Amino acid sequence: MWHPRKVAVFYLARGFGATLSSRMFTIARMLSAVAIVGHTAVSPAMADTPGTASALPAPASTVTVNPFFMLSGALLKDSFDGPGLDTNLWSRPTWLVENHETIGVKIENGHLLISGASRPKGANHQYGGVISKYFRDTDVVLAAEMQVQSPFDREGRIQHMVHLCSGDYPDFFTEIIFGKIARADTPCWHSAYVARIWEYSGYGTYLQPVHPATETETARWHTVVLTHDGATSQTQNYLVVDGKWIPVGPSHTVRFNHTHIELKVDVNVPNVPMGMAVDNVRLYPNPAHNPVTIIVYTGVSGGKPKTPIHNQKIQIFEEGSKRLLGEALTDEGGEARVSLRAEVLFPVAATITVSDGTGPMVRARIPRKDVDGLYPGDVWALDLRHKRIEK
Repeated sequence: MWHPRKVAVFYLARGFGATLSSRMFTIARMLSAVAIVGHTAVSPAMADTPGTASALPAPASTVTVNPFFMLSGALLKDSFDGPGLDTNLWSRPTWLVENHETIGVKIENGHLLISGASRPKGANHQYGGVISKYFRDTDVVLAAEMQVQSPFDREGRIQHMVHLCSGDYPDFFTEIIFGKIARADTPCWHSAYVARIWEYSGYGTYLQPVHPATETETARWHTVVLTHDGATSQTQNYLVVDGKWIPVGPSHTVRFNHTHIELKVDVNVPNVPMGMAVDNVRLYPNPAHNPVTIIVYTGVSGGKPKTPIHNQKIQIFEEGSKRLLGEALTDEGGEARVSLRAEVLFPVAATITVSDGTGPMVRARIPRKDVDGLYPGDVWALDLRHKRIEK
């Protein structure tokens, strides 16, 4: 039986240590475990994203393999399905608890609920909610689903916020908001940010473009996206409507030294029954600069791969829409770094094809459910020793 340790000894004895990298040796060990116990398919059900383009070629064969998950690109992902708030990801620091003591947080019906009757002690920055752990990465995308449950029949500031921050020293941030600023405003989608101390753009006046209320904020989930380019600090916030990314607020530049998330409400009007539900929050690497790594593995015989792994064409398609998300060729180690479309909302359900120049040899499928699926920065291995014919 093939054994990765024997292969490693053989390579070193023949002077091929530089050829077989330590990472590939780790991959071999991991995949050998799969060979012993049998490959287990990823189990979550697929949630397709509708689309129009159809780029996935008709199958030349029905040869498939289960992808072996190695590393997630996602920095944070939470669908709030546990019995309580995940304290490994979220906290309520003292300043946030004491800032608005009558607004609390809980997990209810599989989502985060920020709620309570407002009792503001001041006129400005009367926040209630949660804050995430800190992350070193700044080249990121934040996506979340939110539903508004507060009334707007009172005069004053009533806001529901998804906030991407590099605080608190310095406290630079960007945020997307549904609500109103002034006493008699009509609620709308708008953005605000701080890019210099202390200049809170969008706090006292609306930054264009705003987006009017869809009139379904209390009945339907709305997806918001905040993007930050780690190299240029360019930032843009979006509301996703019918699959289209609608800019909310202007493009702006905010310098981050790290990132974290704040989910919160801000109300300076007393006796408002505030409610903001949040679900499927994910913070992941910017797909513009963080490719997916796909590794093709065929086993080793005679000091080389059993079948070619170099210059194999890897393509990743989005299931449902079948549009091509990205493609690349494998290197001599069988690794392909596939750059993905930047305007796609992740995670996605994906189909991976491996081609040798004459057509697809094998396919693999990564399903999606809630916050699980394919992310930028992921690492997946395809062990072609376990190919099978689908019935």
